[in-house]
Amino acid sequence: MLVELDEDECWELAGTMPVGRVVWSTAAGPNVVPVNFVAHEGRIVLHASAYSALVRETDDSMVAFEVDEIDPFTRSGWSVLLRGRAHVAFRDDPGDRLPDVDTWPDGTRRMTLVIDVHQVTGRRVMAS
Repeated sequence: MLVELDEDECWELAGTMPVGRVVWSTAAGPNVVPVNFVAHEGRIVLHASAYSALVRETDDSMVAFEVDEIDPFTRSGWSVLLRGRAHVAFRDDPGDRLPDVDTWPDGTRRMTLVIDVHQVTGRRVMAS
C-alpha cells in the first residue's frame, strides 16, 4: 500500500535522518550527492567545501533534496522529496541564525548551503 504524506509529516520524518541527497541538473545530466543536513524552519541546511561542485553549481539554483528510510525485511518505509532554491549563506550573518550540522566526513566544510524549500511531497509504503 502506498500512502501520500502531508507536509507536516514530511518535515517531521525528514528531521529524523542525518543523511539526505541533494540533486541538481548539470550539462552532463543530474548530479546527486549524499550529505549530512538539518531540517530547520522550512529550509535544509548543510555544510560543504568551498570549491566543491555542490557549492559551485547550486548557488542560486533550483535543486531537489531527498531523504528516506527503507526496511527491506518488512517491505516498508518512506521517502520525502523537497524542492527549492539553494544559496550559499554566511554563518557570520547576525540576522540569520542557522543551526550547526554534524558533518561526518573529515575535512574543512566552511560553506553553508541553504535550500529554501517551496514544494514538499512524500510517500509511505507499507506491506499489504
